[in-house]
Amino acid sequence: MLISGFLVKPRSSKNGVSKTQSAGNQRHQSSLVGTSETTCTTTYPSSFCEWLAGILDGDGSIQVSNKGYTFLEITMGLEDLRLLRYIQHMLGGSIKMRSGAKAYRYRLHNQLGMIKLINCINGNIRHSARLLQLHRVCQVLDNPLILPNTLSAQSNWFAGFFDAEGTIGIAMKHRLPQLSIRVNNQLLQDVESYKVVFGGNIYFSSSQNGYYQWSVQSRKDVIMMRHYFKSSTFRSHKSRRFFLISEFYSLYDLKAFQPSSMNHKAWLAFLDKWNKLMI
Repeated sequence: MLISGFLVKPRSSKNGVSKTQSAGNQRHQSSLVGTSETTCTTTYPSSFCEWLAGILDGDGSIQVSNKGYTFLEITMGLEDLRLLRYIQHMLGGSIKMRSGAKAYRYRLHNQLGMIKLINCINGNIRHSARLLQLHRVCQVLDNPLILPNTLSAQSNWFAGFFDAEGTIGIAMKHRLPQLSIRVNNQLLQDVESYKVVFGGNIYFSSSQNGYYQWSVQSRKDVIMMRHYFKSSTFRSHKSRRFFLISEFYSLYDLKAFQPSSMNHKAWLAFLDKWNKLMI
């Protein structure tokens, strides 16, 4: 079936019902869309591929140059150089500091490396813009695009997307400290998976040209995210705050945040550790 210039392979289902989906509008070349069942064997663990796809959905760019070469770029702050070094160790590529910006840029452009990358992330990419970029790269590499599967609480994609787009913060509300975990994105569909799997709420902010923010603030929901953190691999500088969640609630229960508390010095020491992981 040809839809919007693409040859589309329907996703198979157990009940025999199939659906078709267009991934963009290219004029010059058709490309096959498959399902996760057609994934090529990759040398990378599935947990790494899921996590990497989350990173790319948040901070990556998969492009085709004017000369027809494919390449990957990931830009992150200075504090996440260790994370980029890990990706470089797994994929190869290069890292350079961006001129005039407090950030590093990772780049991969050799064809063999890009083929291995696509075999790794294909079927895990789900961000609206990134999926279109992936489809264009798949055309050049003559590789069918694989549509993303439904996410579960065991998926490492959430960890990768949090490393790219998430925050953990403490704010005073009604004179009480409140810990929250948040993930931001400009499109609603790119954060609503967090709400479906982990609960919480989604808010819209009109600042910065408008964006959607998923957030969990209740103790129960935050603890659920901490359990997910223990079962998945986070690698960003900010994710180290997950290790401090238990200490936060222990001091909160002691009301150590109150200046009159005998444990107030412990609260101040905690805040010092927390702020050293400024994000």
